[in-house]
Amino acid sequence: MRIKILALLSLSFAALVFTGCDGGKAQMGTQEANLLGIAKVEKESYQPSGSTTFAISTDELYTRKNYDGDKVTLLWGLVTLKDY
Repeated sequence: MRIKILALLSLSFAALVFTGCDGGKAQMGTQEANLLGIAKVEKESYQPSGSTTFAISTDELYTRKNYDGDKVTLLWGLVTLKDY
C-alpha cells in the first residue's frame, strides 16, 4: 500500500516537472516546412537571399498588392522564390 502511494506521488511529481510550456517560442518563430532539401517553405520570412542562389521575386512575375513574405527554396538553395 505504501509503495503504491509513493509511486503515485513520484509519478505525479514527474508529470509536473516534465510538463511545461515553451515560453511562446512556437508561435513567434518562423514557420518552416522542409522536404529533404528539395523544397523548403518558410512562412513570413523576410530574410534576404544569399548570393549563391537564383532569386526570383513574385513582383517580377506578376503584379500584386498583398505580399506574404513567404520564401520557397528549391534544390538545396539553387533557386529561391520570394514573395516580398
